[in-house]
Amino acid sequence: MELIEQAVFTSAQTDHAAGYHLVATSPGVCGADARHLSAWGPSHGALLGTGREARSINFHRLPSGAYCVSRTTAAGWEYSGRGGQRSYTQCLILAPDTLARFANNPFAVVRAAEAAGAMKLHGRVPPRLPPFALPGRAAAVDAALLLKVGKAPGPEWMAAVVQATLLSQTVAIAGGPPSRDVIAGVINCFPPQYRSELSFSTGLRFSPRRPFRLVGLADANEERRRVRRLYDVMLLDLDGTPPAELAPIDAWPRLIHRVLKTGNIRWLANRMTAIRGEVDPEDLPALGLELLEQLEASPGTGARRFRGPVAAPPQAATSPRPGERSETSGPVRPAQTDTGDPHRLDQSGLQPHATAMAPAPVAVLEQQDPNVIAELEQLDDLVYDAIDGDAAALERLKALWPELRRQLPDALLEESREQYVRYAVSVWEQQAGQAPNRRPACALPALDILSLLTDEG
Repeated sequence: MELIEQAVFTSAQTDHAAGYHLVATSPGVCGADARHLSAWGPSHGALLGTGREARSINFHRLPSGAYCVSRTTAAGWEYSGRGGQRSYTQCLILAPDTLARFANNPFAVVRAAEAAGAMKLHGRVPPRLPPFALPGRAAAVDAALLLKVGKAPGPEWMAAVVQATLLSQTVAIAGGPPSRDVIAGVINCFPPQYRSELSFSTGLRFSPRRPFRLVGLADANEERRRVRRLYDVMLLDLDGTPPAELAPIDAWPRLIHRVLKTGNIRWLANRMTAIRGEVDPEDLPALGLELLEQLEASPGTGARRFRGPVAAPPQAATSPRPGERSETSGPVRPAQTDTGDPHRLDQSGLQPHATAMAPAPVAVLEQQDPNVIAELEQLDDLVYDAIDGDAAALERLKALWPELRRQLPDALLEESREQYVRYAVSVWEQQAGQAPNRRPACALPALDILSLLTDEG
């Protein structure tokens, strides 16, 4: 497994420098990359947030062809005594193949590194950092996240930000939901092969020496005014309405608007997975048109809602929709529509069937075995019934899960397991939290499901 190199940029007094500088690197960081990291490193006052929770996730390409995924956090006070919090940036340097293993999604890399304990904030940074291996991979699309941003800031704003990203060298995003969620959503709106083009920061002051494509300004009103006054940046204020000039005209933003508006996120996730080869900026219009045609031609996609892992908040449930339970009888289950199997995307099954067409960036996949579709449908029903409190479904799932783990294709199994775990976590948090209408007893089945699905034995 390719090792990940690392570096730390912060304020410290070392044998070779004082103040903000590249305090330490691992042995594989080349000189050109080290100089680049020093130039892009955020120094005093660069972090927009205040307090211990302030942070920014950042991403950009390095001169060597590798990529830097970094996390900037507040780390106490400046050692020099000049006042203010110290910014601490840990940089992970990934080879292209390693980034591709995580679907070219820097947020997935950060999640994996944090889970592995690799994102360490050193009180005293050692002079030499070790490279490390990071196992795992990521799905092409974080479906739960797209479901979230499809609600807020909504399809119109997400399509407008995608349109702006294609039109402008730098897009600054202010207001609305947390900038990190919006930018992570935008990353997931593009094919994995295109994402490495999208440098970003989620919580740093804008600086010309850090020319990110996407910059999250959150609710920093003073920073909004500074950026608008001084720089040639497209500033989008998500507290307002999308500007008319950013209406989704290009095919790819139109596709994103359509998918988020209709809730066909699973459909998009599988199309993203199907894409093979490079996707250059000039490929996106043709690819967008092709997928729009496929979306319109797929039976039922105009009304299908994503059967995803995010439980509806209790206060939003006034009366149950068909196939759902109200908040008075238990957690809200993802909607079951009359389009049949939730894994089915078109007449051929989970993935698009082979058709004769002109060369395009979308690879043609073979039709899935109908038995696989049936097993996935059965698994869906058992998992959601069990989380809803059906004891018999839980017992059947306990017996069936080990067998399905051996039989189902790894990629499909992992995608489904990720969605189930996210849904179970959301139910657990909803029912075991502090909400006045919580039902702690309803959280126990979700905990059982989490234990079962995450058991690797």
